[in-house]
Amino acid sequence: MATLEFKLPDIGEGIAEGEIVKWLVKVGDVVKEHQPIVEVMTDKATVEVPSSANGTITALKVKEGATVPVGAVLFAIDTGATAGARAPAPAGSPAKSSTSEKGTPPVPEPPLPKSGEGHSTPTSGGKPTTPATPAASAPQKTAPAGTPAAAAAASAGGGRTIEFKLPDVGEGIAEGEIVKWLVKVGDAVKEHQAIVEVMTDKATVEVPAPAAGTITALHAKEGEVVPVGKVIFSLQAAGSAQTAQPVHATATAAAPKPVLVGAGNGASTPARVSSADNKVLAVPSARRVARELGIDLGSVPASGRGGIVRRADVEAFAQAGGAPAQAAPTQGTGAAPARPTAPAVTIPAGERETRIPFRGVRRKIAEAMVRSKFTAPHFTVVEELDVTELVALRETAKGIGQEQGVKVTYMPFLMKATALALAKFPSLNAHLDEASQEIVRFNYVNLGIAMDTDNGLIVPVVKEVQSKGILQLAAELNELAERTRQGKVKPDELKGSTFSITNAGNIGGILATPIINFPDVAILGVHRIVKRPGVVETPQGDKIEVRQYMNLSCSVDHRLADGADGARFLVYMKRLLENPGLLAL
Repeated sequence: MATLEFKLPDIGEGIAEGEIVKWLVKVGDVVKEHQPIVEVMTDKATVEVPSSANGTITALKVKEGATVPVGAVLFAIDTGATAGARAPAPAGSPAKSSTSEKGTPPVPEPPLPKSGEGHSTPTSGGKPTTPATPAASAPQKTAPAGTPAAAAAASAGGGRTIEFKLPDVGEGIAEGEIVKWLVKVGDAVKEHQAIVEVMTDKATVEVPAPAAGTITALHAKEGEVVPVGKVIFSLQAAGSAQTAQPVHATATAAAPKPVLVGAGNGASTPARVSSADNKVLAVPSARRVARELGIDLGSVPASGRGGIVRRADVEAFAQAGGAPAQAAPTQGTGAAPARPTAPAVTIPAGERETRIPFRGVRRKIAEAMVRSKFTAPHFTVVEELDVTELVALRETAKGIGQEQGVKVTYMPFLMKATALALAKFPSLNAHLDEASQEIVRFNYVNLGIAMDTDNGLIVPVVKEVQSKGILQLAAELNELAERTRQGKVKPDELKGSTFSITNAGNIGGILATPIINFPDVAILGVHRIVKRPGVVETPQGDKIEVRQYMNLSCSVDHRLADGADGARFLVYMKRLLENPGLLAL
């Protein structure tokens, strides 16, 4: 019997521990390689840890809810006859050759949540071969190049070539797009240095070097879509057997760094940050902008939780005149430094236009919007509301909320009103099941709340709104918004909406026609509150007062609802919000 003890691997720089959220198997279960075994939550993401081999679960070492350090044994598996050279070794065991009779290869790094429910993160893959061995004819199983053992093996090889293949990034993902090469042929790179940005329909990731060495070939062009398993770059590994050191699970793993991607109602992947070896904590988008602007991240004040540098921090630092890491004097024109745009780029002096490749997050958002717009025939109705009484009630609620540590905005009132209105007009609280050709009307209200983040549009979902009060909604929304901005929203919180709300009122604009968060039937647009004179009816007659007004717009799928449905819905919303005491009934 060959027993494999699986240790909690290093799943990202700066991660020292994880909480066991849920066991997905029990002792005695027969499992397959890559089958999810346990959900583990860190302060960066919730991940499903897969089995590294076929076998039978013999022990679950940790209870649900327990927090364990990196390197702790999570479970044991009897790999039986499969235990030979092909059985992955426990994360944390010293790296050894895959052909060693005594050593066993390392456990691959676990992927992030699966596609469809969330984004998946690729584990670095690749196959070290000697220069004389063609990549296509390597039948022997070897450890993925992105694993610690493979990195050590590459270093030990003294000139060994690593051909890095696009790894399997999760169920349903068969290809990825090369967004941007971060190196060129001939560049000397360090282990874990970002080499290329790869985008799937689930995430955009920076793929790191599995070992230190020199880039000898880039096998795909920017913008090219390549299948899983295709070699994307070649690396001549540096070092020798005398300098190679064993790599343990507590060492920094060569993990791709996912960027939170927004695509309408699509799922997202939390971003990772780095803290090992005194590196600056920063989200990948911040690193990218800093790299493009030549800014030293160590000089940028951080606003994120735990001292994490966000993209907005880098842009603000640049706009404030922050010095680049290697400042070069501008010759001739004396033009002021260009300010970053989104995405942030530097505009060379004298150029009148900048070309930005249409890919990455922005393209995924565009694809979701096009799908919605050209699948659901949209129409939009607009209603003007006198929200003077709502403004006054919200001021009172703010004080009550402060006593309980809850920030109260206008959104909880809008959410409560929406739930009440949808109960009265259920045709807007529905989906179309195209497979069965049935209209599914929901007897509950799950509201997707569109949020603007540094990495694009994300739509987390507040569940069962119809059963919650204003303060409860406020507390839940605040907590969800904070985790969404930090990239910590869970996959389950990004699905299941029955209706959506988009609120640009805090930014500006008095009217918009929002695109439906497909497959919802409708979406509510909330706009800026403005003061202006208004006619008020009193027992003594009409009089003019300064009032507070706001527009609501509702875009509806005309396949499933008619104009009268949208109009009646907004009229009822107007009644509730102009007389907010009705929300308590």
